[in-house]
Amino acid sequence: MMKDIVEYLYKIPRFARTGGLEATRERLRLLGSPEKSFHYIHVAGTNGKGSVCAYMESCLRNLGFKTGLFTSPHLVRINERIRINHQEISDEDFCEAFDKVKHLVDVQKEQGIPHPTFFEFIYLMAMTAFQKAGIEYGVIETGLGGRMDLTNAVERPDITVITSIGLDHTAILGDTIEKIAGEKAGIIKAGVPLVYLDTKEEASGVIRAKAWEVYPEEAASVSSGAARGRIFPVKSAYMENIDVEPGKIAFSLDCPYFKKYDIILNTSGIYQVENAGLAVTAMEALKPSLMGTRSEADFRESIQRGISSMVWPGRMEAVGEDIYVDGAHNDDGIQELVRSVNGIFQGKDIYLVFAVAEDKDYDRMIQDLCGLNGLKGVIVTEIDNGRRRDFHEVMQHFSENWHGMVRGTYNVNEAIVLGREWKGKDAVLICTGSLYLVGHVKAILGGI
Repeated sequence: MMKDIVEYLYKIPRFARTGGLEATRERLRLLGSPEKSFHYIHVAGTNGKGSVCAYMESCLRNLGFKTGLFTSPHLVRINERIRINHQEISDEDFCEAFDKVKHLVDVQKEQGIPHPTFFEFIYLMAMTAFQKAGIEYGVIETGLGGRMDLTNAVERPDITVITSIGLDHTAILGDTIEKIAGEKAGIIKAGVPLVYLDTKEEASGVIRAKAWEVYPEEAASVSSGAARGRIFPVKSAYMENIDVEPGKIAFSLDCPYFKKYDIILNTSGIYQVENAGLAVTAMEALKPSLMGTRSEADFRESIQRGISSMVWPGRMEAVGEDIYVDGAHNDDGIQELVRSVNGIFQGKDIYLVFAVAEDKDYDRMIQDLCGLNGLKGVIVTEIDNGRRRDFHEVMQHFSENWHGMVRGTYNVNEAIVLGREWKGKDAVLICTGSLYLVGHVKAILGGI
């Protein structure tokens, strides 16, 4: 049964005209408006969305709430996309949610209404599963963009969060940071608090303009020097005393909105400092509705515990001794990966396994990776789906940017075997370029 359902879902087109947000709102209504049965937290951005969602879900769970988490893509099993209290949805519940949505789709098909896309189908399943489970807070990651993303069919979430903005999916979202930021800012809504990463002025300017359009009184308060009320920009300067070592990062979050937090992260990815900062700020913005009878000390302890205990698969994740996978799949993500690797593994030899999807602009990604300190060898392979990029082409780009050892194979298994041989006992092997590659590597080395 589960196998047949997964095959059905994988055959649904990823991109198609389906009627947009209004069609999604109508499907949700016909399903009983499951999205209105819980508090809806909405997250958009180019990089870091999944991590920010996972940090917030962990904080909410540590505060004692029953949670739902909807993210994409999955790494090993499709069930990963829908989590209840951190646990992947069971096959039985997955099938039940599928059946409910499929019945609606079949009825609409007889009425001449187009089939939902793969992403919308899974999203509707998640909302249905969350309602059945009786969750209290659902943390929802956008799929693509924000303004027209189907997760934006909800008219009034509890809070919106916008993570790092970079160039990705440019054929759909636009070819500049400003255009992409405009699409992401489409999740901002009147009466709903906004937390956003304020590190690139070309993106922040667009987000601010949209936020001030929604909250004109806050634009006036900023110009007069008054404190903000519902808009919470998070700046890099707020993250202080950052101490990095393999598997652990300690830092302080000191911003104008609340008392300083001392935070420990269970990760080697330096980019998670900003993502954790966004998550903590979002929790503080939601504090009035989260506190209940808790003391301030208990609230802060629960947030710190939620952040420190979260491990998000596929982001500088150790999958073997000195073997790491990271899902960086655009230039900004690769730059952050390089920053992490150079900071943590100083003096170590570095080997790469790299694969990239065909729709990615990988030239800058390769240039950045070739700047890794200690880089000794690169193995180029291909992701195992219809979006694969020929490894010969990618190898050529590595050879043009770097004069070290470059090999290639279409087979990920062979790439991992060769990478481990090259790595030996003392070097580090990094597998990156695509979340699909990460999933394959994790499956080879034992899954999640």
